[in-house]
Amino acid sequence: MSIIALVALGLVVYAYFQSREYLRGPVLTIEEPLNGSMSTTSLVVLFGRANNISFLTLNGKQIFTDEQGRFKESLLLQEGYNIMTLEAKDRFGHSVEKRLELVYKSEVAVASSSPPFQGGE
Repeated sequence: MSIIALVALGLVVYAYFQSREYLRGPVLTIEEPLNGSMSTTSLVVLFGRANNISFLTLNGKQIFTDEQGRFKESLLLQEGYNIMTLEAKDRFGHSVEKRLELVYKSEVAVASSSPPFQGGE
């Protein structure tokens, strides 16, 4: 009787560990740049981490992670407001999506928009 109980307990533990990934789904973290930040350079590098995934895309283009789940992609921003969409899917069909919103304002535009120097006393 105790052998049957141990086998049943083993099956329950095994089922828990196998379903844990299914229940959690993909996990996606964007580390840099911060959402809503402003850049004075058109080229930015996106750093992040993706766990429990089988497929990862940035604006519909597949990107890849290393063995630890980290990814690094260069992005070329257009002048003004930019939105990037990062989507991760796991092997069970669950997906998660993160939007990264950045503002690119060239240094020339930043310099010309600052108020002129007012010589003072």
